Amino acid sequence: MSVCNSGDVKLDAAVNAWLKHDKNPTTRQEVLDDIKNSRWEKLKKTMLHRQKFGTAGLRGRMGAGYTCMNDVVVLQTAQGICSYIQKVSNNAQIKNGIVVGFDGRHQSKRFAELTTKVFISSSIPVHLFSMVCPTPLVSFGTIMYGAAAGVMVTASHNPKEDNGYKVYWSNGSQIISPHDDNILDEILQCLDIPDDHWDITEVRAHELVRDCTAEVTDRYMAYIRDSLHEDVLETNKRAAIDVVYSAMHGVGYEYVLKAFETAGLKAPTSVKQQQDPDPDFPTVTFPNPEESECLALSKQEAEQRGVSLVLVNDPDADRLAVAEFDVSSKSWKVFSGNEMGALLGWWLLTQHYKKDPSANAEDLYVIASIVSSKMLRAIVDGKGQFVETLTGFKWMGNCSLLLVQQNKIPVFAFEEALGYMCDVRVPDKDGVSAAVQVASLASHLRSKGMSLGSQLQQLYAEYGYHVSHNSYYICHEPSTIQKIFRRIRNYEGPGQYPRRVGSCGVTRVTDFTAGVTAPPAPRTDTHLRVLGTGLDQDYTSGEMVMFRCDTGLSACVRTSGTEPKLKYYTELVCRADTVSEQEEMKSKLKEIVLEFINELLQPEENGLIG
Repeated sequence: MSVCNSGDVKLDAAVNAWLKHDKNPTTRQEVLDDIKNSRWEKLKKTMLHRQKFGTAGLRGRMGAGYTCMNDVVVLQTAQGICSYIQKVSNNAQIKNGIVVGFDGRHQSKRFAELTTKVFISSSIPVHLFSMVCPTPLVSFGTIMYGAAAGVMVTASHNPKEDNGYKVYWSNGSQIISPHDDNILDEILQCLDIPDDHWDITEVRAHELVRDCTAEVTDRYMAYIRDSLHEDVLETNKRAAIDVVYSAMHGVGYEYVLKAFETAGLKAPTSVKQQQDPDPDFPTVTFPNPEESECLALSKQEAEQRGVSLVLVNDPDADRLAVAEFDVSSKSWKVFSGNEMGALLGWWLLTQHYKKDPSANAEDLYVIASIVSSKMLRAIVDGKGQFVETLTGFKWMGNCSLLLVQQNKIPVFAFEEALGYMCDVRVPDKDGVSAAVQVASLASHLRSKGMSLGSQLQQLYAEYGYHVSHNSYYICHEPSTIQKIFRRIRNYEGPGQYPRRVGSCGVTRVTDFTAGVTAPPAPRTDTHLRVLGTGLDQDYTSGEMVMFRCDTGLSACVRTSGTEPKLKYYTELVCRADTVSEQEEMKSKLKEIVLEFINELLQPEENGLIG
């Protein structure tokens, strides 16, 4: 007998199917309460659609329904992945099993164990972490074991109410097309959940489950050691710089501690209040290191101890925020992802040539997401190749691996959102190895009487001042997003994109979602000659439109693949040789962007939350 009788045949079928599958008393009761209180609109949002694999896999609020994160979604997803790899992976990969890790969020361990149960029920071995781990170690472990796939249960820096499910293919990089779409199709063929899949009481004792924590960690630390030149290791020991580190209530502390020891770096001072995993993130509103409040305790600790360098991971330790105390201005410089991308790109390219002075610039590649700064393009010119990909490390990771197949060397990849890949042996963003590289760079500079800030100024002097202003609005209504982008596409009339926005004349618009460039651009960029960038195929990840203006401004507006955000990214390139000139250009850019974005997005009229 049907339980849900909303009057909507489609909704009733979806809800009743859910109740048939769900054996979790909490989420089951949530649905029954929604039915009892006739919360039909809520049920339509949670039951009539399924999550797709976005820029970071599945991610959503923990709760009942197919658009949320819960036992049913995790079991059905695991069943789909399990069925898919049995169809397409080779016997050796299937025999090597899968790698499963999890962060410290509510339900993460349970979701990991439910995933494990699905695979061992199909006689597929599972390398399961026994404790929380950084996301990049699942990528590393998947390659290390020659596994068919990897799963990391994490929502990274999202709010505490969320969780997520990141899937790696056998190459250690996040899944992209066709695997993501094929797995979604396979999930739809695997919706029925056997009763046995719910029982995880003895899952870790099963003969097919192996605790991989120590082995993966040891091999990862050996990779960290191998990634550093002997001179760097010696300088690290000699400089013995002081660092304050925060794990942001996440998984990073133990791993960063070991990585620093491996690299010859002095053990960092930990921010105790944020050292251990805590799924409620009590000291911050959002555990996102891009938010200034997330660095407050670290800077306070550093000031009390007279330490000038602060490193902060996000909760799953795949991103890194960096701040340095500037003695001359007696203030903290918090580096943007673009600034740190320029510094790390320069550093790693320099280190590569130090290891191999005869390296061919034609074979060395540095990769950035298309919304990131172009400063690295200028730095790399003549020393290597610069490639852009779609936003998301699933593109940069897969692009890097395709380059390796062509006997090319991906030296570095980054995105402006504090994500850095310092070695293709972990083809994903990695906040642990990035912390080691930043501390090593700071040690190198300290030995020369310099700082990260002064090195950045040298790069500006040589390659031009690249100033960015990036931000976002919160928007929970898809219809509002549709309205905003419909207006952009019909700005000057039907099918006519903006020719002027505010004081900026628009010289080119690239609408990735619609597949339109106006006027048509010559196809000469390097990224169009490199496979796997995502820029050589239809864009299906939401809305994204890019603008080039006669003022020198470049701007991009896009919807987030993981959060209800409408993001914008802007950059100007100019000569600004002094800090005061740079501050003046920052202010000027903010004014231009405010006018540009207010006119383009109409935030007040559209009820966007800034």
